[in-house]
Amino acid sequence: MFTTNHFIWLAISVAAIAGLLVYNKLRGISYDTVLNIAAVGSVISECVKIFSNMVEGYGGGMHLDPGDLPFHLCSIQIFLIFYLKYFAKEDKTRERLLGFMIPTMLLGATMALFIPTVGVKFTNPQVYQYFFFHAMLVFFSIYMIGQKIVHWSVKTLLSNLRYVGAVVFIATIINSTLYSGHETVNFLYLVRPPMDGLPILNLDNGWYAYIAALFTVALTLFGGLHAVLIAVERKFFKNR
Repeated sequence: MFTTNHFIWLAISVAAIAGLLVYNKLRGISYDTVLNIAAVGSVISECVKIFSNMVEGYGGGMHLDPGDLPFHLCSIQIFLIFYLKYFAKEDKTRERLLGFMIPTMLLGATMALFIPTVGVKFTNPQVYQYFFFHAMLVFFSIYMIGQKIVHWSVKTLLSNLRYVGAVVFIATIINSTLYSGHETVNFLYLVRPPMDGLPILNLDNGWYAYIAALFTVALTLFGGLHAVLIAVERKFFKNR
């Protein structure tokens, strides 16, 4: 974390995001095209992750490491992207779905870029997948904000908090279900911190202090982002 390689990957990610945003500003990328890019990119990303994390199982067969199942906050966006593309045809459904996706993608993917849980080695194929995928989610969320599909309000925030609460509950069940007796998966980082040595988000004072800190940081960032989006909505788009 914050090594030379990490800074290089951050620079590459920022350049890719900025380049796409500038291109969209100058030439314009259609909503459908962005959805197609996100869908194809998600499939490629998951294929790379799967083949990078196959482990030997019982009888010599291979299976995906349970910890790499797509149940992290960023990974579940893949399912939502495909639902948005193929099933969310009504404006209200699309607005509600994007209202949840945009803040969770923007915050989750940005944090993932700063906390690279798969490392930063240029010899590891999954590192390329990791930074590509999360940079794509950041661009996707910023692009969708610019589309002005979502009307941001306190009601949106309260609705999203309910959705996040449901996701946390489901992740807790999955973490417990996949517990193998000596190790467990760590979706949404509810079991332990994403990395060792993090400030605030650590187990120095025990798990309860960690989980309280995790929820405090998450709620602060989540509420702060919504406050910014609501303020921009009221200032610039109040008549739409």
